[in-house]
Amino acid sequence: MHILVTGAGGYLGRALSQHLLAHGHRVRAALRRPTPASTPLPEGMEPVIVGDIGPATDWRLALEGIDAVIHLASPADQSGLDEPSLRRITVEGAIALARATSDAGIGRFVQVSSAKVMGEETPPGRSFDDSDMPAPATPYARYKLEAEEAVLAALPGATILRPPLVYGPGAGGNFARLLRLALIPLPLPVASIDNRRAMLYVGNMVDAIRRCLETHPVPGGQRFLLNDAEELSLAQLIGRLRISAGRRPLLVPGPAGLLRLALGPEAGRRLVGSFSVDASRFSATLSWCHPFDMEQALLRTVQANTLNGL
Repeated sequence: MHILVTGAGGYLGRALSQHLLAHGHRVRAALRRPTPASTPLPEGMEPVIVGDIGPATDWRLALEGIDAVIHLASPADQSGLDEPSLRRITVEGAIALARATSDAGIGRFVQVSSAKVMGEETPPGRSFDDSDMPAPATPYARYKLEAEEAVLAALPGATILRPPLVYGPGAGGNFARLLRLALIPLPLPVASIDNRRAMLYVGNMVDAIRRCLETHPVPGGQRFLLNDAEELSLAQLIGRLRISAGRRPLLVPGPAGLLRLALGPEAGRRLVGSFSVDASRFSATLSWCHPFDMEQALLRTVQANTLNGL
């Protein structure tokens, strides 16, 4: 297929584009602006400059000759945006693209949303699943849910994917902070943190998206939570990251407040709380299996980031 990927210059967009190209698809990269020479696009991608994403974005040229659309574009730095700007990109941008896709007669559309539309934390002993009522707790999550509704109104056959934190080689944000902390060669006071954290390895994420495009009939009009096949507590995750780096876990009991101090209050709060996701319906509906288990995913992540000098 000839596939348009928005947000193709970002972390997930680059990984997805390379994955699609490796499986024989053609990829057109919708970009806000030309990529700098220091970070060229993967070989084989067709760049098209669409400018800032919002209600006035002209998608006609980008959609010409396209068979499917994957909408990943999202603000890179949410903290630097006021709520009207965040909504303009997240909601109004998605509406404009969905309507343009419908006008172009393109039947396949995958919208990448966020598992955060379900809420910020899960109660002990349970997980969010696809039957739960969304309860977004932040402006970003509320606008992601609003964008889902708008896309399905314009394209009833669209597929909505709701991933949790996506990690892997080169990932930034909270996962990068956690990985740096995990690789400090000192005992860490996290052994008492018995939570559950949903995460999704980037290799599993891009394979799940491709599965949506290649499945016949298309699972249109549905919303799916995604997750790795295994969930870990924060203590287990740090221990496994250290083992992947060839080290002993060296975890000792201690208060969660120390971790918040090390990671920053916001990142610490998010990583200490529980956020569990049951994504079994996606696997059952699309007959999909995770190509990477947790051991493979963490090993690849640690090895790649170590080589890059993390």
